[in-house]
Amino acid sequence: MAQRTISLCLILGLLAAAAPANATSFDFYYLVLMWPGAYCVDSEYGCCVPKYGYPAEDFFVQSFTTFDLSLNKAIVRCNSDKPFDINKLEPIENNLNHYWSNIHCPRTDGTSTWKSEWRSYGVCSGLKEVDYFRAALNLRKNADVLGALAEQGINPDYRLYSTEHIKWAVNQKLGVMPGVQCRDGPFGKKQLYQIYLCVDKNGEAFIDCPKLPKLQCPEEVLFHPFHTWMLNATSPAKIMLPTEA
Repeated sequence: MAQRTISLCLILGLLAAAAPANATSFDFYYLVLMWPGAYCVDSEYGCCVPKYGYPAEDFFVQSFTTFDLSLNKAIVRCNSDKPFDINKLEPIENNLNHYWSNIHCPRTDGTSTWKSEWRSYGVCSGLKEVDYFRAALNLRKNADVLGALAEQGINPDYRLYSTEHIKWAVNQKLGVMPGVQCRDGPFGKKQLYQIYLCVDKNGEAFIDCPKLPKLQCPEEVLFHPFHTWMLNATSPAKIMLPTEA
């Protein structure tokens, strides 16, 4: 009996050691939304039209990151047994192209972006590949950050807006306070770049952020316009601001 118990314990121990990381190994997600206008104006060669066509004039999903509070860091590359398969994303291909777009130059088809995200964080989520990307896209749609800002008179029009007002506007719609990250912008100002939203580990609902990274924005930030005509269809060329033309 004792020998059987020892054998059972050894088997269970080996199974536990061999088990891949899954959804229980992290605490929540960061849904990071990027404003493309900020990226394009601060990039040396501007932005390019992706090979699959023009994206939406809206916030893009930039990352859907698994985060572990006990380790105080993002959880990455948990399970190498889940290789990326672009064919599995066919049911959501249109939404990926519009709202998880890669506008870097030179032009790309986006596959490397999605592959990197899946291999870094998706494999840690416990979700199937298509469900991981679908969850992030649905959350982006439900957040409707651009609409939430517009409802409070905050629009991409080169004007300066209070960072706290931006946070408040998102909070009014979602009931949670976002994080806001800025980057260098025109006219010597900082500009609105990223919105951080926290999501429960099921990937279904926004939650108050248990922790935010160190995000930097001044009291007022510029909200730069974004239009698809700003994207280079062929060879890259630096975007000219109205005052530089």
